[in-house]
Amino acid sequence: MIIVSESVQKFLLDFIRKKGLQPGDKLPSERELVQLLEVGRSSVREALQILTERGYIEKHAGKGAYVKSIIPHNDFTDLSDLFPSMDILASLDLLEYRKGIETENAFLAAMRRDHTSIEDLERSIYDLEMCIRNGTSIIAPDVDFHGTLALATQNEVIVQVYKSLVNFFKKVRIEMAINDNVENALYYHKEIVIAIKHKNPERSGILMRRHIEDVQLNYRRMLVEMGMIEWNETKYTKDRVLF
Repeated sequence: MIIVSESVQKFLLDFIRKKGLQPGDKLPSERELVQLLEVGRSSVREALQILTERGYIEKHAGKGAYVKSIIPHNDFTDLSDLFPSMDILASLDLLEYRKGIETENAFLAAMRRDHTSIEDLERSIYDLEMCIRNGTSIIAPDVDFHGTLALATQNEVIVQVYKSLVNFFKKVRIEMAINDNVENALYYHKEIVIAIKHKNPERSGILMRRHIEDVQLNYRRMLVEMGMIEWNETKYTKDRVLF
């Protein structure tokens, strides 16, 4: 079951901790969160309301939401209490699935891409660079990039499968948004587009596989930081990335 508001709550708690915000510091507005995370306003409002009730933030009418209390690291040691619908095994399974299907997407996109696909991919990279420069979430350009790759395959089944999973995909992206290695994401996106432009399907596929493995590693590192898994459980993925 996908409870988007819980993913938004985790994003906000990560945002507060990673940015070192203090009581009284202002949080992004509802509108900004909707744009950053590509979620509905109702999910954002629900997340803000729950965090208010838990005493982490406070809302000032007409002014927005502010940090109310510092969030102890221990509050993340039992995510089953804070976010009961956060299924880390399902998220890890999705990333494993994506590694297989998106490697093929990148391979086919390099074979079948057209001028419009290249333009759309380059625009998503420009948007990604702007997000990194401004220190904002890369979710929107990342989703756009991978969606454009699916379209570039010119395979209707692949396109429909991607569309059916995109909300689950975005949920996992929100869960790990603050923990993203944005420079690695930019590197892989750029290199994949170069391979696609040069019609090099083998290189495009290999780069995509390494890209998803890098995302898997970062997700597992996040889980280690939160006390959800032990580091030795990440060794297989780590070894696979660094070849």
